[in-house]
Amino acid sequence: MQNNSTNERYQELARKRLSGAISPEEAGELAEWLARDDGHPLEVPPEVAEDFARHEKKIRAGIEKRIGRKSPVVRALRLTAAAAAVLLIITSGYWYFQSGKPVHPPAITVKSNDRLPGGNKAVLTLGNGRQIVLDSAAVGTLYNQGGIQAVKLDSGCLAFNQDVSASPLQFHTLSTPVGGQYRIVLEDGTGVWLNAASSLRFPSSFMGNERVVEITGEAYFEVAKDVSRPFRVNFNGNTVEVLGTHFNIMAYPDEEKSKVTLLEGKVAVSNPAGRRLLQPGMQALIGSTISTRRANVEDAVAWKNGYFIFDNEDIHSIVRKLARWYDVKPAYQGDLTGLTFSGTISRYENVSGVLSMLELTESVRFELTNDALRVSR
Repeated sequence: MQNNSTNERYQELARKRLSGAISPEEAGELAEWLARDDGHPLEVPPEVAEDFARHEKKIRAGIEKRIGRKSPVVRALRLTAAAAAVLLIITSGYWYFQSGKPVHPPAITVKSNDRLPGGNKAVLTLGNGRQIVLDSAAVGTLYNQGGIQAVKLDSGCLAFNQDVSASPLQFHTLSTPVGGQYRIVLEDGTGVWLNAASSLRFPSSFMGNERVVEITGEAYFEVAKDVSRPFRVNFNGNTVEVLGTHFNIMAYPDEEKSKVTLLEGKVAVSNPAGRRLLQPGMQALIGSTISTRRANVEDAVAWKNGYFIFDNEDIHSIVRKLARWYDVKPAYQGDLTGLTFSGTISRYENVSGVLSMLELTESVRFELTNDALRVSR
């Protein structure tokens, strides 16, 4: 484990490199440390950050070789508001992505005045009013009555279907709390991932010539293709129309605009203000009007894959994401205008780990007391 004196040594080498006073031996020592994957931070002058980025590629390649696939979790955490560039190689979480989807992390010890990350938590409210707490439910059939069946799979997700001859058709609601997430496979085979503080209202079976669901909060869809029955998602007075595609909808009430991000296929986004078609890699920004732009797709679906990505993101937006996942109540002190950050952090870190990484910039401070989070410069 690297100690403070070792870290100070490499800060000194970085300063020598910047001034041109570094010897060949010292330059080799610095390069060797930069190429090493030891997961520890080094604070360096901003002028050498570009050089560090080249070494970051070497580190990424080493990790990808070890896990046998490309992984987005290994990258530098560049904090744009920092007085100094901070290189944070986050290696502890890379194994979450070996299978291409997040897995349950090992048990995490809760430190004093800390918060655990969220997890698979949801409540299924059936059309008859019955509620089933899914996070504590055993694997197997949860409900089987009147031709309607709900099954919790080994993967932890919910599979739902109804015998087409059963009647009457019922609408059910899957809801996640703050600090929760869940996945459901609908009767037609469509997969839906719900983020924290979100809900999905859906029929037990899709009948007629269309498939319609409604969401609040944030959800990622992988829609089963059925040309004869378009799939529609309603949210906040808006509609997304698809045939078969992969897309993400972010529609939290505390966000200024809703966002629809298309990964695959084609969708139409419409509301009383108009209608826009999206191609893969595009994002619709929805407020009083609908506008489109190129999307950071990796950023949009990071939550589903088990990590946070901040791409020149405002501190208030970042804290809102943390509040939903760690169930904290933020309060702001002072003027934080213009404070933005970029980087990648595992969602399976305790909140103290995420806050500590952001504080390394020396441009923001956090004070956590129980579930109250104070944010200041």
